[in-house]
Amino acid sequence: MRSLWFKLTAALVLVTMLGVGLAVLVPGVVTVRSFQNFVSRSRATEREVLVNALAIYYEEWGSWEGLHTLVMSRPGHMGQGMGPVMAPGMTGAWQFQVADRNGVVVAASRVEQIGMQLSPSQVRQGVPIEVDGQEVGYLLPGTAVTLLREPEETFLRRLRETVVPVGLAAGGVAILLGLILTWQLTDPLRKLQTAAQGIASGDLSQRVDIKSKDEIGELGRTFNHMAENLSRAEELRRNMTADIAHELRNPLAVMRGNLEAIQDGVYQPTEENIASIHQQAVLLSRLVDDLQELALADAGQLRIEREPVDLAAIIERVAVESAPRASREGISIVRDAPSEPLLVSADPQRIGQVLGNLLDNAIRHSPEGGSITVRAQRQQDTVQVDVVDQGPGLSPEELSLVFERFYRGDKARTRATGGAGLGLAIVKQLIEAHGGRVWAESTEGQGATFSFTLPT
Repeated sequence: MRSLWFKLTAALVLVTMLGVGLAVLVPGVVTVRSFQNFVSRSRATEREVLVNALAIYYEEWGSWEGLHTLVMSRPGHMGQGMGPVMAPGMTGAWQFQVADRNGVVVAASRVEQIGMQLSPSQVRQGVPIEVDGQEVGYLLPGTAVTLLREPEETFLRRLRETVVPVGLAAGGVAILLGLILTWQLTDPLRKLQTAAQGIASGDLSQRVDIKSKDEIGELGRTFNHMAENLSRAEELRRNMTADIAHELRNPLAVMRGNLEAIQDGVYQPTEENIASIHQQAVLLSRLVDDLQELALADAGQLRIEREPVDLAAIIERVAVESAPRASREGISIVRDAPSEPLLVSADPQRIGQVLGNLLDNAIRHSPEGGSITVRAQRQQDTVQVDVVDQGPGLSPEELSLVFERFYRGDKARTRATGGAGLGLAIVKQLIEAHGGRVWAESTEGQGATFSFTLPT
């Protein structure tokens, strides 16, 4: 499998080569063509000047006699006006013929062409030489007239010799810098790949050190957050497994011990001993029911039968049901709800279960002689319920864990006094299944407030 770095590098090299090629080719072609056009225009100007000089020569001498001898013997001094055109060495670049009005060559850059009769079509290709409005001859540039002279060829050659190496050097530098850049860009991805492979193999301690503030840095931070959540979930799973085993073991051990004692005749099957076994069976049944509730919620199969209900009436009913237990602990329950109905769309049995769990939690953590306040109020499109106790409160760490399964804030509490640690987890699942929100607020040493909202 080809790596992302390889693909980026290949793409970079391809784009760089294409860019450098275009940067060298296009300006080079444009420059050469522009220069050639300039030379061609210069040649045309020179031809015009040469035609004028030849016309002056003919006007001065009255014929073409001696023209070829003058051209070959004294280049650059062919009479008035010809010097600036026929500079020394120009004949080497100019391939030309001068013909009289009858098409006979009278002067040429090649001696063997003197006296040659040109065809009418050849004559038509020449530039007429006129004196007093009469055509007295023709200038016929040869095919080499457009060829570049040595200085011009040298200029273009040096231009090519400069542009191509500079372009290649610039492309090489660009590719080198691109390789370094793509390596730096893909290095965080390699770290992420290594860490992801470690997590896939079971090492949940893998983290990545990516400090950039771009999208890759955000991906690294998200990955670390995911890894932390996975590690925490794995720890909770292990703790939950151990807690379930512990919660099942204790009642079963008590039941088994009591039954074996009755079998051995140590205990008599009295009403008190049977009640003790029954109590343990009730605890087991409650634990299994709670676990089933959570399992259904996790699977999204928790059954919610919504109907319009008066939340104030549910609060009143649950408070009355919880009052005897609170009274035995010397705790009072205060209800603070408006007199008008607080209608919500909810499952009355499930919401009653939520309030029952919250009150049960508040009773366990409230001191003797304390009070618990159940407050309800309408807010825009929701109804908020608060259960306020006067217990020891929760630390910030406990607030972040209080809705976790099998979590007990007071480690000294037993299963009998502190519950199995599933009540608040069930509250969270039930409220969220209703589309509501649940949270806890507390200042350590000043009690706690558990709140939830339900949409109207």
